[in-house]
Amino acid sequence: MKKLGLSLLVPLCAAASIAWLASAGAKPPALQVIATSDTGSMPKAVTVSPDGKHLVVTNFGFWKTRNLYWYDPATLKKIDQTDFNDKDGNAVESVFSPDSKTLYVSNFNGNKIEVVDVATRKVTRSVDVGLRPKITILSKDGTKMMVANWDSYSATIYDTTNFKQLYKLKANEHPRGIAITNSGKAYIAGFEGDELDIYDGPDLSNHKKVHACKHVRHMTLSPDEKTLYLSCYYNGQLGAWDVATDKMKKLVQIGQEPKSSAVSSDGRWVFIANFGQPDHGTVSVVDTSDWTQRFVKVPKMDQGCGLSLAPDQKTVWVTGWTSRTVHAIDVSPLGVAATPPVASAPAPSTEAKPVVAPTTEKAKTPATKL
Repeated sequence: MKKLGLSLLVPLCAAASIAWLASAGAKPPALQVIATSDTGSMPKAVTVSPDGKHLVVTNFGFWKTRNLYWYDPATLKKIDQTDFNDKDGNAVESVFSPDSKTLYVSNFNGNKIEVVDVATRKVTRSVDVGLRPKITILSKDGTKMMVANWDSYSATIYDTTNFKQLYKLKANEHPRGIAITNSGKAYIAGFEGDELDIYDGPDLSNHKKVHACKHVRHMTLSPDEKTLYLSCYYNGQLGAWDVATDKMKKLVQIGQEPKSSAVSSDGRWVFIANFGQPDHGTVSVVDTSDWTQRFVKVPKMDQGCGLSLAPDQKTVWVTGWTSRTVHAIDVSPLGVAATPPVASAPAPSTEAKPVVAPTTEKAKTPATKL
C-alpha cells in the first residue's frame, strides 16, 4: 500500500475527542465524538432518514433476527430492532424513502429487498432481486429503486409502486458501487475490476465501459451532480469523477481500504470511513476546495465501515465492523447549512427492453470484503 503523504497522525488530547491532523494553512476546526453505542454483529451500514428522526444500523452478522437496530439519532440510545424472520436472511445495506416512511433493506443471503414500515419497524414485503444484493439506492422522487447484485454481474432497477423490474444492466464481477443522476444516468462499479459501466439515454440503451480506479467500492454524487466521488479501495484513494466528461479529475490519497462515504450539502466536504490498517480507526475528511485530506481518530472504533451524514449537516455517524459499535461525530463546527429541499425529476420509467446481464446458476460463498 502507498504511504500517506498529505497528513500525519498526532496524539489525541482526550480519549473522548476527535482531533484533526495538522495540515498546511489555517488550523481546521476541532470535531468531537458526542456519542458511542454498541451494535450487533458486523454492523454494516448506518442510515439516517431524510427527516432526521430515524437512525438504523444493519447487523450483517445476525441471521433471521436482530437484523436491524434502531437508534435515537440524538443520543444513540437503542430503541428497537427489526427481525426478518427469514432463516437465511441477513441485512447488508439500507435506504429510506424521501418521505421517511419506508426503509428498503438488502437481504444479502436471502436474495431479496425487505420493505420495512418505519412506523411499525416491521417487514411488510419481500422483493426477489438478483443474487446477493448489496447497495440499494433510490431516485430523487423515490419511485425507482436501483440494486447492485453482487453475484449476478448486474444492477437492477425497479418501480417502487409495484416492484416491477424495469431494467437489468450488465456489470463487471461483484457490482457494489452504484449511482444514478437526477436525469437518469446510471453508474455501476464492479468491485473486482477498475472500470465503470455507464448507462445513459431515455431507455438506458447507451452503454460504455470507462477505466476509473482499482476496486471501486462506494460511489456518492455531489449535490450539484457534477462530481461522482469514488472510494478506490485497493490504493486507499478518493476519486473525483467528472460526470459531464466521464473522466477522473482528481485522486486524493486517504486511508487504507476506504468504504462508505457522504458529501456535505454545500459540496465542500467528503467524509469516508477507513477500514484497513493502519487507518482502521479513522474517518478521512477531504476538503474539495483545495483537495487536502485530514484524518480524524474515532476512539473505540475498529474497521470503519458504514457512514451517514445528518440532513442538518451537524452529525456524521460511522460504524465499526469488528468493534461492533456506532459513533456520532459532531461536525457542526464546519458550518455547513442544512440539506435544502430536493426538486426532483423521476429516473427513466420507459419499459423498453432491458439490457440483460449473464445469469449465474447459484450464489457464490459470501465474500468478506463487504
